[in-house]
Parts: sequence; C-alpha cells; structure tokens
Amino acid sequence: MDRIVQCGLCDGQAELVTEKREREFRKEKFAISEHYYKCTACGEDFTTTELDEIDTLQVYNQYREKYKILFPVQIKSLREKFGLSAPKMSEILGFGINIYKNYEKGEVPNQSNATLLKLIQSPAEFKKLLEMKRELFDSHEYARVISYINSLIENEPECPAEISVLWNEAEIPNEYTGYTIPSFEKFANMVLYFLSIAQFKVRLNKLLFYADFLNFKYSGYSISGLRYQAIQMGPVVYRYGSNFDLLQENGYLEAGSVLIKDEYHEKFAGAKDFDESVFTKEELAILGGVYEKFKGFSTEELKEMSHKETGWINENQKKGFISYQKYGFDLNVNL
Repeated sequence: MDRIVQCGLCDGQAELVTEKREREFRKEKFAISEHYYKCTACGEDFTTTELDEIDTLQVYNQYREKYKILFPVQIKSLREKFGLSAPKMSEILGFGINIYKNYEKGEVPNQSNATLLKLIQSPAEFKKLLEMKRELFDSHEYARVISYINSLIENEPECPAEISVLWNEAEIPNEYTGYTIPSFEKFANMVLYFLSIAQFKVRLNKLLFYADFLNFKYSGYSISGLRYQAIQMGPVVYRYGSNFDLLQENGYLEAGSVLIKDEYHEKFAGAKDFDESVFTKEELAILGGVYEKFKGFSTEELKEMSHKETGWINENQKKGFISYQKYGFDLNVNL
C-alpha cells in the first residue's frame, strides 16, 4: 500500500493513517488496525479497495483463528488433493452449488461447514463421505475417485519427524504465524536468499523478521509462518538454534566457525540454490525490498532498529511471542 496518494476530492496529498479500532462480525467484536487516507489539504478521510480488503481480512483471520476454521489456502489445497472441482466438492459436502469456490476465495464458512471441512482433511474420513454420496457419480467416475483416495490413504507422505516437531503444517494459522501455514521450505529459501548479506544467526534472524512482518504489514499474511520471540538480542525465530540445525541436516546450509574478538561464531554458507518458485511475486518483491534496504546496515544497526519495534519493546521482558496482528501494522520500517 502507498504511504502517500493524491486526494480524490482536491489537488492535495493524502497520508496513510492507521488507528486501533473495533469491527463487528457475526455479532462479535474484533480489534484491528484500521487503515485510511487523510488529506493534508482538505482534511477529508477516504479509503481504497486495497485498504478495505486488508481491514476485512484482519477480522476474518481472527474469527478463523478463534473457531479453528480452515483458511482459504487450506480449503483450496484440500480440494486439489482429492482431484475434484469446486462445484463437485460443494455437492459432495452438501453445501450448495459453488459454495466451496466461495470459501476458496475467502468467504468464511459457518461453524457446521467448518467442522466438516476439518474432518475431511483425513482421506479416510473423506472416503466415508464419498461412500455415502455414491449416487453423485456414475460407476466409472466413482471407481476412479475411490481408487485415487485409496492411494492417498496408502501412500500419504510423512513429514520427516525432526521437521514435523517444529513445523506443524496441519495447524490452523494464527496471530503468531501471521495467519500463514508454516512452511519449512519457504523458511529455508528465505535464509538462502539473504546469505549473501548475512552469514550469521543474529543478522539472519533480523532479516527474516523484517521480511515476514513487512509482508504481513502490506498483505495481512506472513511469508513463512515463522513464529518470532522477543529476547535480549531482538526478535528471533522461535527455537532458532534447532531450526538452523534442521537447515544443515536437510542439506540447505553448511556451517563453519570463525574467530571474532576472541570468540568463535558459527558462519553459514549455502548448500543449495535459492528456489524462487516457492514464493509469490509479491513475496519476492518483499524479499528484494528487505535486501536492498538493509544490505548496508551493520548487525548492530539492525539490532538497534529491531529494539525500537513495539512488538519487541512490549514482549522482551517475558521473552514472549510477537503477534503479527497486534504489532505488524505498527512496524516502524516501510519499503
């Protein structure tokens, strides 16, 4: 979103304003950071479609988190996993024509539909539902679908145990993951992207933090789904030691030691090439923006900047998690 735009009511310039307010959804109130532009010439307030969408998204995300409702990306991937069209999924689930497609686009399911969607994340449970709705298929199509579901049940890939402990991709996204499904692959490639300007954990932690939180500030979602903790050195990836160990164990990084001021420090080098295909073009733009903004900063300057962020200031005494929803829109840094 632009920080300054031309006012549509006069020839003046309007500045982006963010205020803490409440929005009501399904008879419940949710605290959001509401966005609008205020003209410095005529004093009028106005919004844009982009700002309205981010504000609405904040409400929907909190409601989904509260009631453990699948997010649109999870709903879409669920259908794609079973190889069915959105209208056919709607029909199988008894939602009515194209309801599933609307859920994929962002409409929030009611709680009964949300419960059913969570249940059929298991291929075995979805098979039971298919067996009850056999009349919706001709014999050939039914045999094809059931055969495919059986193959999923028998061959569903397992996440390596050491990754699944720290990266639960089945969890409902929440305020601490930036309402994004945690992705070890995105985390790994974010680290690979920043290695040319950051080979040490302290510096990498700061760049990862700003990339994820800036993406949230501009879109309402983080990139990686990483949780960040406020500790003395600033915001860091939760259990960053174990997560960087995983990068080495899974062939993304190689580590060596260098002597700095009479102390040995772990220094990283890439063991794989950066894979841009795991990111959207918007996420790549954020990564590029963070790279360009901070490539000339020293590690101490990065630490000092992160210590000015409200999330770190409010959470560091208790080493708490930094909520994207509470603090992401208050980030001092802009691109």
